[in-house]
Amino acid sequence: MRKGNGTLLPLIWVAAIIAVVASTATLVLSDRGEDRHWVSESEYQRIQRYARLDAVRETLMTDYYQPLDEDELITGAIRGMTSAVGDVYTFYYTPDEMKRETDENDGHYDGIGVVLERSREGYIELVRVYPDTPAEAAGLRVGDRIVSVDGAPVDAATYASYLEGVQRMRGPDGAEVVLGVLRDGQTLEFPLTRAAINVSYAEYTILDGNIGYVSISQFTGDAADRFGEAIDAFRAAGVKGMVIDLRNDPGGLLTHVVSIADKVLPEGLIVYIEDRNGNRTNYFSDAEYLDVPLAVLVNGMSASASEILASAVQALDRGTVVGLQTYGKGVVQNLTTFPEDGSGMQYTTASYFDANGRSINGVGVTPDIEVPLEADRVPFDPDPASDNQLAEAIEALGK
Repeated sequence: MRKGNGTLLPLIWVAAIIAVVASTATLVLSDRGEDRHWVSESEYQRIQRYARLDAVRETLMTDYYQPLDEDELITGAIRGMTSAVGDVYTFYYTPDEMKRETDENDGHYDGIGVVLERSREGYIELVRVYPDTPAEAAGLRVGDRIVSVDGAPVDAATYASYLEGVQRMRGPDGAEVVLGVLRDGQTLEFPLTRAAINVSYAEYTILDGNIGYVSISQFTGDAADRFGEAIDAFRAAGVKGMVIDLRNDPGGLLTHVVSIADKVLPEGLIVYIEDRNGNRTNYFSDAEYLDVPLAVLVNGMSASASEILASAVQALDRGTVVGLQTYGKGVVQNLTTFPEDGSGMQYTTASYFDANGRSINGVGVTPDIEVPLEADRVPFDPDPASDNQLAEAIEALGK
C-alpha cells in the first residue's frame, strides 16, 4: 500500500497543471508494468479520499493475528457507511438478505410467520402473528419482545442489530429455532420449527349489520389485489359502511397504498412527496370509488403507508379515523438492487405530505376518535363484542 502511494503522489502536481488547461482532461492514475488506468481529476480525488479505507483493509488482511474474510470486511465497511447517515431506514442488504426481503414482500418465505417492528425502546417486537403458522402454534403473541435467538442475545438498539436479529430468526423449512421472549416482565423460551409461509396481506369479511371489514397487515405482496377483491365483494353485497383496519400495520410500498386509497377516496390529492431539492411528485385518486361511510382503525404500530392512508382520509374529509396516535414515519425510501451479486440497499429519498401539506414525521396521525384497546392484543378475528375499538369504528359509521 505504501508503495502504491509512492506512485500516486507525483501525479498531484500533474493534475494541477492539467486542470488549468482543461477541466475535462484525464491523467494517468498509475503505471505498474503494462497496466495503465486513465481517470478524470475528480475520480482521482475520490480515489485519494478513500485511500485510507483501503489502507485499513490491507493492513487487517495482512497483519491481523488471524485470517480474515475480505468480503465480510467490505460488508462491514458498507454497513458502517449507511449507519453513519444516522437514519434508521437506510441500510444495506447482502445478497441472501436481499432475496429474503424480496420473498417476504411477495408473501412467500421460510420462517415462523410473524411481522416484526423495531420498537421505540430498542426491542424487536411482534406486531402481528399470522394464523396457522409456527408462531401461532407455539403461543407467540402480539407485543412479545424477542430478546434472544438460540440463546444468543438480540436487540434493536440500532437498525443493524435489528436486522441481524431478524436474520437469525429466519431459516429453511424444517429447521428448529428457540426464541427468548420478554412478556409481562418475564423472559420465556419458545421452541419453534420453521415452515414455508404463504400469507395474504389483506383479509376481508362482511360483519353483522352489513359492514364491510378489511384488515391490511402490510402494503406489500397481494395486499392491493386482495383489497380490490374486497371492494368488489362489498359493492356486490351493498354494504352500508366499511372499516379498514390498519392496526399494527408497519407500512410497505407507496404504489400499493396509492392503489388502495384510490378505491375508497374521491377524486383528489392522496399524498405528495418532496426530495431534498424540493422536487415534488403528486399522487391522485380518480372519481371512481366505493362511496359508503368509512372508518379507519389505527394504533401506535400503524406506520408509514398506513399513515398515508389514514391522513388522506382525514385531509379529504372522507371518513373517521379511530384508535390511538400512529407511529409517525413520514419519509419515503427506495430499495435498489446491485446486479453484480444481488445485494441491495434501502435509503431515504423524500418526505411525504398529505393534501393539506401536513407532515406526520415524528408526530403521527391523531385519531378523530381516540380510544384505547381494552383487550390484551388486537384480535385476529373481527368481533365488535370483544374489540371495543372496532365497535367504536362501527358506531362512527352511523354518525
